[in-house]
Amino acid sequence: MRTSAQLAFGLALALLLPLSGCDAPSSDARVSWLQSTMVDDNRILLERAPDAVADKFRKMASRPYYYFRGNMRVFIDDTTRPGPGSVPTRFASGPASRVLLVGDPHPENLGTYRPAEGVLVFEYNDFDAAMYGPFHQDVRRLALGFAMALREAGLDFEALAPVVEAVGAGYVAEIAALDAGQPPIEVRPRAGFGVIVDDLFRRAKRDGDVQEALDEYTVVEGSARVMFHGDVERPVDGLITDRVTPLAPDEDRLVRGLLSGYPATLLGAEPAGFFAIKGISRRLGAGVSSYPLRRYYALIEGPTPALDDDRLLEIKEVLDPTRGPARHLSDRAFVGNGRRVVEAQRRLHVRPDCDPLLGWSEAEPLQVRIRERTKYQKGIDVERIVDRMAESRWTVQDVADLARVAGRLLARSHARATTLDGQPGLDPIVAALGDAASAFVGETTGFVEQYLPRTEADYAAFVQLLAEEGPWLGYRPASR
Repeated sequence: MRTSAQLAFGLALALLLPLSGCDAPSSDARVSWLQSTMVDDNRILLERAPDAVADKFRKMASRPYYYFRGNMRVFIDDTTRPGPGSVPTRFASGPASRVLLVGDPHPENLGTYRPAEGVLVFEYNDFDAAMYGPFHQDVRRLALGFAMALREAGLDFEALAPVVEAVGAGYVAEIAALDAGQPPIEVRPRAGFGVIVDDLFRRAKRDGDVQEALDEYTVVEGSARVMFHGDVERPVDGLITDRVTPLAPDEDRLVRGLLSGYPATLLGAEPAGFFAIKGISRRLGAGVSSYPLRRYYALIEGPTPALDDDRLLEIKEVLDPTRGPARHLSDRAFVGNGRRVVEAQRRLHVRPDCDPLLGWSEAEPLQVRIRERTKYQKGIDVERIVDRMAESRWTVQDVADLARVAGRLLARSHARATTLDGQPGLDPIVAALGDAASAFVGETTGFVEQYLPRTEADYAAFVQLLAEEGPWLGYRPASR
């Protein structure tokens, strides 16, 4: 699958890849490996939905941060398999490698929730990649995500290093606090967590209060509320960003079947008639890694027949997470991918009911996670951070404040959930860190300093591969 044009990246990759105690991988082999790994990671979807995968690759090519979001398989292979260019850790141990992980923590996988009592909280919001594995891997992924975000703001590593350090510092600070018996962090509005978190809370409350999600995806016709079909946001360079479409009859039956089993998976009971279905649509254009996956919106009755308390549910397909030699699933803990992500979220959040309508369902061929679609749930937006920094409204210190909160939330999540061995996650992490917490922060920062140039070089190679090899990176789906 190699092309001669890929050799153009040889010099750039050699210059960008700093050396550690191991030799750096050759640029020629790296590009070939990148191509085959990304094809293999998307092979099932390349056969089922080749055009959607082509659009996913286009979206990844549009921004380095989107490439980072979509390359989880590459990251896992690089960071869990020994070999040339790997960055080892001194904090590995058997028990500390069986911690329940968020799986893919990064800035845009943080956002707000509105629990049943109505006060917003700030938590991780995507658990599609959740599984058991080494705690330091989650920390590295989060720190790298912040670095990739600030590279889009034009910062070199020296300028962004305080933000990367804040991730590790927040993590070890929360572990130390929990080990000392202090209460776990719970991020609430106006509680001193920084201007970026305050801004997110403000916008989530504003947009949630006016039911913006209902206004975007449904319309009132006479005395009924029905699904809207069309572009909620205009395509960008021909790429769908937010479009809802009607369903064919067989797909409609499939989604209704999924919804029929979903209420039994909720933590609480809702009034009779709450889940009466008023309409279903297919949602296109969301996510990066999940861009080709099936995603549906269902309009339901809510607590009363009144139109203003209708609810919107999101039904999202979930596939197997990316595994590596140190990442584990357990049939004893999770049966099915929909249940896996829901149970992981409930265990990793500070309280299991942060998302009251969170549940799961399955019906061949789909396993899905179901949640309410509301603007009370609003995520961090890296583009907004970059824009505010360009306008001198937010600073590197403001992003470091967010990074520290993110590190603390990650530590609390790891510590609160039980490990694959059934013990509290806090115990093996405390043992692994020992009295070397500052060394862990330094190691995490050193990892990002080494791995960030490799990720950027991979992004350049990926863009060129698309140009040279076509929309499927040289793969030919059977249907084409």
